[in-house]
Amino acid sequence: MKANIKLELKSLTPVRLAGLMQKVHQSMDGNPAFPTPPVSMADLSAKYQAYIHAISEATEGSRLSKYVRDDIGAEAKDMLRQLADYVRIVALGDATMLAQSGFPLARVPQPIGHVGTPQMQRVAQHHQPGSVLLRWSGIHGRRGYQVYMTDVDPASGGDVPWTLQSFTGKVRHSVEGLTPFKPYWFCVSAIGPLGEGERSQPVLGHAV
Repeated sequence: MKANIKLELKSLTPVRLAGLMQKVHQSMDGNPAFPTPPVSMADLSAKYQAYIHAISEATEGSRLSKYVRDDIGAEAKDMLRQLADYVRIVALGDATMLAQSGFPLARVPQPIGHVGTPQMQRVAQHHQPGSVLLRWSGIHGRRGYQVYMTDVDPASGGDVPWTLQSFTGKVRHSVEGLTPFKPYWFCVSAIGPLGEGERSQPVLGHAV
């Protein structure tokens, strides 16, 4: 997957915007990887100096000084947008080249393969007779969870007859119809794009 620039100018404070201007100027000025930027580095530097002065004047200054600061900031953002588009065209998704521009890189989504293993919490007694409430940790990339149940102690050895009790998209599930005070063991697995992940460690619970 190709890399890209993360450009979120609307969320930047004036000081952070000025910092980005300075970093881009330092990175691209005389950089042979970007020989013909649409905004000259001399113009970007001049705009940076003007913006720094405007920020200083607007600090506890008049309303007019804040308008001047914001107007220069809008011009600076336009410059950065033009430069970011240019960098994207030149770099063609090359992360190393994009990083040389001074712009921050966007996070590249990682493909989801095998899903992780949920961690079961202690079984809680439900308010309804003959039922318990199960909870477990969420797993990134899952499409759902499969809940298993058995009335045979997994620590007893041998084959344990686990029964698929339910499929759910939530991280909690109520199991009903249990015999009061009888011990049951529960575990859960996550289902992802490549199928079912490993089952969690079993937990013991009983209904009342």
